[in-house]
Amino acid sequence: MFETIPGQTAVKDLFTRALRGGTLSHAYLLCGREGLAKTAFARELGVALVTECGGCGQCPQCAAARRGLHPDLHLLEREGDVIRVDQVQPLIADLSLRPFAGARRVWIIPEVEHLHPTAANKLLKSIEEPPAHVFFLFVSDRVERVLPTIVSRCQIVEFSPLSDAEVCGYLGREYALEGQEAEALARLAAGSVERAARLAEDERGPGRRRAYLRWAAPIAAGARHAAPGADAPAEEFIRVLDGHVADIREASAERLEARVAALKDQFQDERELRWQVKRAEAFARREELRLRRLAALDAVDTLVAWLHDLWVVACGASDVLWNCDRTEELVDAAVATPEHYARSLAIAGQTRKDLYLNIDQRLALQAMFARFEEVAPID
Repeated sequence: MFETIPGQTAVKDLFTRALRGGTLSHAYLLCGREGLAKTAFARELGVALVTECGGCGQCPQCAAARRGLHPDLHLLEREGDVIRVDQVQPLIADLSLRPFAGARRVWIIPEVEHLHPTAANKLLKSIEEPPAHVFFLFVSDRVERVLPTIVSRCQIVEFSPLSDAEVCGYLGREYALEGQEAEALARLAAGSVERAARLAEDERGPGRRRAYLRWAAPIAAGARHAAPGADAPAEEFIRVLDGHVADIREASAERLEARVAALKDQFQDERELRWQVKRAEAFARREELRLRRLAALDAVDTLVAWLHDLWVVACGASDVLWNCDRTEELVDAAVATPEHYARSLAIAGQTRKDLYLNIDQRLALQAMFARFEEVAPID
């Protein structure tokens, strides 16, 4: 149980003891920064709760539950901007039903910060006084945005960023990455196992980090002009992100096409089919937007890491670099003052916050690069 989740020893011990001792709360809120595998953990905990074996991970019941095929394990994801009332009402109606295959029924609700207040109000009594066999596992990256009425009825479980050693171990086990390569990706992941996975997949695939870093040096130096015959470094940087977004859009369309084909085989009633297709399309749009936001955040994080390392070198240190696999390049590129890199880091940090809002990613990056030019050293 929980073997697939890296790190989080304290959280694992907490739930292991609660499962063995029969002291589980009926409502948990799993919270912490983005990228700590909280929803994956909730799924594993849900498997342990609904299976007779307690989540051995080897039996057919565990396999079915992990594939989302267990009748007592439910995942409620938002459709559109919020988790709506009409999504919550069937859940409430089902609470009185006895478990179909085990002793418990479990509802996992990721992104609970997007729960509509009206939907939350309908859930409150169910969370506070659920049937003995019902358990709620709420997940949030931004607990400060979760409605206080929900928070007050849950046991809060905080997930912590992984250590570099834990991330290195994960990269070695899952991606066969070792040495300086693994160490650099672990530092760049900043404790996020999901970002570590994206970095590792990029390292073994498209190599977007290398493409971004090709333009990071002239951008960080405040270069106002490109080499003859080339676009400005900022535009080249954005072009890499545009390519990533295009790949995301294409993959999203392919997944939606496959899902619609499966729905056509599953539902014969035209009205039911249209409703299911509409749900699938809404989910696909939301997932594409999420992946596009992650792509933009990863691009900015790559630049932030480069600026951070330039600031470190400019301050006279080089033993705590995040991009430790590019030490020589950083030493050669650190030509400005620490104050210049500090100002650039503040600008990039604000852009990262802006990307969480509903704004055009390309415009956000263009504005960031324009502000870089404003604080650039005078030639």
